[in-house]
Amino acid sequence: MRVVVTGGSGNVGTALRRHLDFIDVGVDVRTLSALRDAIRGADVVVHLAWAIKPTNKETNVDGTEHLLAACVKENVGHLVCASSVAAYAPAPRWGRVDESWTLTGIPGSTYSAHKVKLEEMVRRYPLPCTVIRPCGIGQASAAQQLRRWLLGPWLSPKLLPLLPMPLWDSLRLQLVHSDDVARAIVEIVKRQAFGAFNLASEPVLTAPMIANSVGLGRLPLPYPLVEKLAGVTARIGLQPLTPEWVRMADQAPLVRCTRAQEDLEWWPEHDARDVLREVVTAMGRRA
Repeated sequence: MRVVVTGGSGNVGTALRRHLDFIDVGVDVRTLSALRDAIRGADVVVHLAWAIKPTNKETNVDGTEHLLAACVKENVGHLVCASSVAAYAPAPRWGRVDESWTLTGIPGSTYSAHKVKLEEMVRRYPLPCTVIRPCGIGQASAAQQLRRWLLGPWLSPKLLPLLPMPLWDSLRLQLVHSDDVARAIVEIVKRQAFGAFNLASEPVLTAPMIANSVGLGRLPLPYPLVEKLAGVTARIGLQPLTPEWVRMADQAPLVRCTRAQEDLEWWPEHDARDVLREVVTAMGRRA
């Protein structure tokens, strides 16, 4: 079976390499002709290429449309696309949604809007397709990139133990290890499983659990104040998290993974607390 992957050098792609032999496209997804040449003869295409920070419409939206068109032209038998729980509309705070939940995204989030657009395009194209909708994904080898996205160049991870984390009381977070996402993709390819699959590990992390898991103090602040502080500190370049990212963390719904368990026989091998510890520990290492 010939498997071709876009974004094979990214967070999920590097993990997938540990579980599956594939051909990394290595071309700009914004170029349709190059994509057609790269995927020609592929039995399966796994689309992981995505610009997260900064978000980029040319890569995320136009690039995805080019890939979909190329897959149709080249008669690809199975396309696997990486979406996100951020494609879902907000839900009751502690409820869990399945794959049938509304796909209208988080208001005001560009990342979420791009994932919603991906889902719309996938439904529009006549392709045998699978969409994965993972929560936050982490592994040690992605920690330095995550550090740049979360902390920026001025805040050293070595200072984190000295700074209490400004986390609001109602925060809840799902995480999943990159290897567990890769294992789900392998099962999707092997079983030719189509449709959508939520992917998340247990337990759901609360604000006290997040602070305790990484050994940090917590500064409990109301959510509106955290969002406002993010805006002020991002504007002056103190840290890179803008209010739209804080809003997405607050409003992205919790998901249940029953379909992945039943249809893929998939259960995460990594506890969400261990994923968080692994990433935070690796953030303190030299890049």
